[in-house]
Amino acid sequence: MAQATTTAVDRSTGSPAEPSGPGADGVPATPGAGHTFRTDINGLRAVAVLAVVVYHAGIAVPGGFTGVDIFYVISGYLISSLLLREVDRSGTVDLVEFWTRRMRRLVPALALVVSVTLVACLLILSPLVWGRLAWHGASAMLFVSNLLFPYQGQDYFSDSVTPSPYLHTWSLGIEEQFYIFWPLLILLAVAIARRTRIPARRMLQLLFAGTFVVSLLVSVWLTAAVPDWAFYVLPTRAWEFAGAALVATLPWGRLAERSRLRPGVLRALLGTAGFVLLALSFVLVHETDPFPGTVALLPVGGALLVLAAGSVSGSGTWVDRVLDLPVLQRLGDVSYSWYLWHWPFVVLTTAAVQDDAIWIKVLASLAALGAAVATYRWVENPIRFSGALKSWRRTAAVTVVIGLAVGGLTVGTRVATGAVLQREPYATAVEAGAEPKPYECTETTRTTSGAELCLLGDVTATTTVLLLGDSHTMQWIPAFDAAARDAGLRLAVRWRHGCPAAEIKVEQPAERGPCGDYQAESVRVVDDLRPDAVVVSQAQIYADRMQNADGTRMTDDEARSTWATANDKLFAHLTAVAPSVVAVIDNPQLDVDPLECLTRPGVGLGDCSMSRAEAEGSNGDLPGISAGIWTKYGVTTWDGVWSQTCDDTTCGVGDTSHPVYRDYHHLSVDYVMTQVRSVEQMLRSAVTARRGSNIG
Repeated sequence: MAQATTTAVDRSTGSPAEPSGPGADGVPATPGAGHTFRTDINGLRAVAVLAVVVYHAGIAVPGGFTGVDIFYVISGYLISSLLLREVDRSGTVDLVEFWTRRMRRLVPALALVVSVTLVACLLILSPLVWGRLAWHGASAMLFVSNLLFPYQGQDYFSDSVTPSPYLHTWSLGIEEQFYIFWPLLILLAVAIARRTRIPARRMLQLLFAGTFVVSLLVSVWLTAAVPDWAFYVLPTRAWEFAGAALVATLPWGRLAERSRLRPGVLRALLGTAGFVLLALSFVLVHETDPFPGTVALLPVGGALLVLAAGSVSGSGTWVDRVLDLPVLQRLGDVSYSWYLWHWPFVVLTTAAVQDDAIWIKVLASLAALGAAVATYRWVENPIRFSGALKSWRRTAAVTVVIGLAVGGLTVGTRVATGAVLQREPYATAVEAGAEPKPYECTETTRTTSGAELCLLGDVTATTTVLLLGDSHTMQWIPAFDAAARDAGLRLAVRWRHGCPAAEIKVEQPAERGPCGDYQAESVRVVDDLRPDAVVVSQAQIYADRMQNADGTRMTDDEARSTWATANDKLFAHLTAVAPSVVAVIDNPQLDVDPLECLTRPGVGLGDCSMSRAEAEGSNGDLPGISAGIWTKYGVTTWDGVWSQTCDDTTCGVGDTSHPVYRDYHHLSVDYVMTQVRSVEQMLRSAVTARRGSNIG
């Protein structure tokens, strides 16, 4: 979360505030305004943190996550104003002093939250995740978690499994990286201005405007090309800071005069327009939108207009009165600590009680507010305003000590995790959750169109079954291989991770490449091979990953329509070519990581199960659409999970000795191998049975 100080006098201690904002720094809000404290900025901080907290609590504010972008605008405005004032005063920037204040401002509260959260994780969560979360905490302290999470494939918007309690620290990584590079860029611009005799303020305006344009273009490009990375990195967000910096350089007094509007009227118009845009961003922006990209212009534009309004002389508008409300001013004071605490409280509370109901998350967020108030009073302010830490050497020494303490806790956790995971039941769970060992093809061949094909089972047999799909095909390969050998069938296997068999464009990590070539080639393989039977096993969880031709995410309606059209085309073709076609009924998508759940302290088997109704709804509308298409074309269906793990009311996940799943939507190898006989029966029936019957 972007965060910057705005308080001229600390309300708890009466100490002079650290210089870090337009009011606090003495940067005049308007010409002649002096060291005026900007209550509008403090109130806007409260609006931003409320939006994020409400969003994470699950309340119906779909665009609440854009509160982070509002914080970036605030931070860009305040920090740039601070640096501009220093350049105007001394012609340079004291980098050491600037970075010292940033460390004193951000590190102590963050270290407290990281440490307490890690200890809470050891008490509440499974040892299977301790080591990973220790690295997440360390990356948060180093302000690089925004690089770690996309590298690990952590989707900020995923609600399928228990998220990392440190996931929200990605925004701090972006902000701290901004603090490192921004003053260096300003110094470079000032140096160029001296050599070219261009006024420094004009050169800085060119820098800010250029950064805004270039970064926005990069944001649009990367959001379409690699959305997972685009969300998390500074180059796609720098324009938000730069736009605010540009607003900070503008002569709002002269602009008000030229507008021929009274300052109070202009202030009211700008503030009202800003609030309207912010409200629209909270309501209209959804997590399925390509973000940040151009969509982020809505919250960023709103925040910029509110800041611009506050830079025009005058007061008394309805926006001023709202932002000056005492409750918003108090929330603005503690917004940094509340942001730090709220997400760990939500994640760990819902994990502890095994319930993510909205009311539980609201209570957790309110409890986090209490922790934030205490942190603000007894950690943030005493360290931030400590006279003993004014020296950069002392601040650096304290920061190193804090870092070593948190680092020691992290390393200790990693060591303890290694020892614990060697004991049962954790050792079995670790083995079950590991990626399956790559299978070796008994033989490889090429079809007449040149596609490489992996052969398993009895490769000398004359009857061929083609197994086709994505990673939900891969999970069944050990059982299909054994069953095909026993049944005397040649098994041809074709699958690709994250790519449905139907020709649908989906989001993929860059290293995997697009699915289109694989899907088109699969159709050619069917035509070349002319198998005696085709078995299709594809996940039904693509609804929120399906893309339009331009790379934007589909809406729910678009996804349903596209899934129906593509699968209709696929099964129409398969049933026209192959004598028999079988569709594997996909397994449920769990709302928890089953192995982590089963190994949490004090958790019983029932705590990790899903109700039958939840399981049937876990994959949304796609299974029902698929079932209709199978019926239309007389496709045989086979169930290897539901009849084995579900009764009328509950769907289980096994136990630590015999887990059904290895993650939230893939089956374990041990479970799959229990279904060899059922698979064999299905394969035998598939090459002899007429279409339209149900097997197993």
